[in-house]
Amino acid sequence: MLLSRKVNGVLTQVPPAEDSFFETYDVIVVGLGTAGAAAVISAARKGLKVLGIERLTCMGGTGTAGGVLGYYFGSRGGEMESLDTKVAAMEKLAYTPSSGVNGEVKKLLLEQAALEAGATLSYDSTLTGVWAEGSVVRGIQWISPRGILNATASFVIDATGEGDVCRMLSCEFRGGREFDGQAQPFSNVLIKLENGRIHFVYTDSGYVVPHDPQSMSQAIVSSAILSTHLQAQYGEEQRILKVAPLLGVREGQFIVGEENVTFDKFMREDYDDKPIFFAYSNADNHSKDVAFESELQQDWTVASSLWGYNFTVPVPLGALIPKGFGGLMVAGRCLAVDHDMASCIRMKRDMQKSGEAAANAVYLAIKHNVSVRDVPYSELAELLMDTGCLKRDERVAFKETLSHADETNPLVKWLTAEDDIKAGLASDKPGVAIWSAKRLGDHVKNKLIAWVKQDTDHQLQRHSALSLGLIGDHHAAPLLRQMVVERDPYVPKTSRKYNQARGYAAIYLLGKMRDKEILPQLIQILEERGENLRFMDANREFISDETELYFQYASYSLVAMTKIGQAHPETRSLIYEVFNRFISRLDGSLIISFKGSSAIKFIMDTKVREWIRQAFIQWGCAV
Repeated sequence: MLLSRKVNGVLTQVPPAEDSFFETYDVIVVGLGTAGAAAVISAARKGLKVLGIERLTCMGGTGTAGGVLGYYFGSRGGEMESLDTKVAAMEKLAYTPSSGVNGEVKKLLLEQAALEAGATLSYDSTLTGVWAEGSVVRGIQWISPRGILNATASFVIDATGEGDVCRMLSCEFRGGREFDGQAQPFSNVLIKLENGRIHFVYTDSGYVVPHDPQSMSQAIVSSAILSTHLQAQYGEEQRILKVAPLLGVREGQFIVGEENVTFDKFMREDYDDKPIFFAYSNADNHSKDVAFESELQQDWTVASSLWGYNFTVPVPLGALIPKGFGGLMVAGRCLAVDHDMASCIRMKRDMQKSGEAAANAVYLAIKHNVSVRDVPYSELAELLMDTGCLKRDERVAFKETLSHADETNPLVKWLTAEDDIKAGLASDKPGVAIWSAKRLGDHVKNKLIAWVKQDTDHQLQRHSALSLGLIGDHHAAPLLRQMVVERDPYVPKTSRKYNQARGYAAIYLLGKMRDKEILPQLIQILEERGENLRFMDANREFISDETELYFQYASYSLVAMTKIGQAHPETRSLIYEVFNRFISRLDGSLIISFKGSSAIKFIMDTKVREWIRQAFIQWGCAV
């Protein structure tokens, strides 16, 4: 058995000293946040001997120390549902009322539940190494106020969020978008007292690499002194209780699992038929530079404006098992998804379920003396159904989310009848019809071509062009080009918010189709520096002002021109000249704001330079 640890990013392995191990457990849970707390409690309640270690001094992670007291969707059910009910009851007896789930009460009740179930907890404790025999994990080493400690276990559950256990074993990871590896922005939560009630307030505060200590330290400091947090003065109505001691990190990196849940597979209806829980949310990517995201994400959120539509995603057991390793599971946001799907599978309810599911899988593996991937699914499913972590009648479904009162939101059925698609495309909420047409493809193409030519109905004509563009049919190109010429400012009402203007949606689709005839207009957009754009208040929460609107047009134009240049080499010299002129004029005015506060600006010059640099390298041009 060897101790694996990362030292300055390099994997080192050493044998154990004699009499190193003072204790043996059935399962050790590393990290007692949203997922880890649920894992410790569920495993201990099954009669397992459990150790939980945590670098903070409380359980619950984002939902307690992190100050994110509410739930943004996620699938209801599981053991934590009943605990939240107890939190509400205890709050009434002894605590100041809180919005959402009272974080201070939840800390107490999580700890109480773990100890009553027989778990051992080690706070103020940091993982320093992982004991393994080959690719099979046998235990951990950690440092605490008692010193450096070692323990063995039948299974280790990595619930650190960043996959710290997996990193020390050199498990395979992936993460961030393809262009620059960027994950979603993080938040830094303020806790306020208003009218006798505790409230949490957060805005997106910047970008961070959460497995990099230097990046985390910088983010903690820089976000705490933003104008949204550290103001020049405070009145009685503005006073705050504290800044949450834990950043609200939405996304880090993800393990490559025995099974992987990706947005592409999901949209192709390639679902696993043996889920351990269902995640539920919209594709809630907080980044505003969407032009640099994947084409599939842009198909969904830009061309179709379906950002605000929720969907349930079946998560299989294999998504919690690092590929090629034994005695090891993950729980929490580093499970095996991709960047696009992570915007849905990260909500607190679902992360709680991942911890509960991991604990039950480990329990059955020990009971049957098998690897965790070989536990009988029927038995695991039954255990999870007993608590509502998995529901018997749960299926993949889509919902139009008009409000956070989810029970009132209508289910969505994709359209198949031509008359229904036509009516949808002619409306101010065309997204479902656009995506339905994409799903049908050639079966509805001829109708779309006919509707594009039907100039008596403006909405039907233009939304049919968007649909044809998604299919990749060039009959859409003339009308899409016209929408670019007009800088079409129309913003549909498909989603409750974050719908996207038709003008730059058309640019995206023309780039997707590699349409070189649009090049003069794209060049004009870059040269005009924001002239002739019409700002629409309907989308103010996503685009706060004219400068941000110009960034959208400029970024979509840059990406479209790159795709056109890639497909049509004869255009590259012209694009090369235009890009170099554009770079020479960058002056810090190309910006986006963060969701939640237009006061926080992010200068996009560096991102734009990097995009262009990569294009030039790909084309063999001088950088």
